[in-house]
This record gives sequence, structure tokens and C-alpha cells, in this order.
Amino acid sequence: MDLESLSTKHLNELERLVRETLNVMRQAKLYDDPLAKSLYQLEQDLGKVRRERFDEANPEYHSY
Repeated sequence: MDLESLSTKHLNELERLVRETLNVMRQAKLYDDPLAKSLYQLEQDLGKVRRERFDEANPEYHSY
């Protein structure tokens, strides 16, 4: 999946929705489901892309 091509708005919205879905799955005790594992990986990938974009746009924060 090419997450780099997503707009920042869509990236943030997708990350938020994935988190909400994971929270519901945890509440339903479905954390061992293969879908939950895939969503967790997607959440990690989305966060990485978001942080990389932030670092590119704000180089003064790169050292944190």
C-alpha cells in the first residue's frame, strides 16, 4: 500500500479511524484476530509516514 501518496488530511483521518477500530476490537476482546494485527501494522505505518512528513516540514524539531 502506497501511503506516501495520501494527502495529509486523508492520512490523519485514516490513522484516527484505524485507532478507533482497534479500540472497539480490544473492547470486544478481538485483539488476537488477524485483522487486528493487520490494523495495528497499518497504524504503525501511518504513524511513521506522519512523523516523516512532520520532520520534513519542521527540520528544527528533527533532533527530538
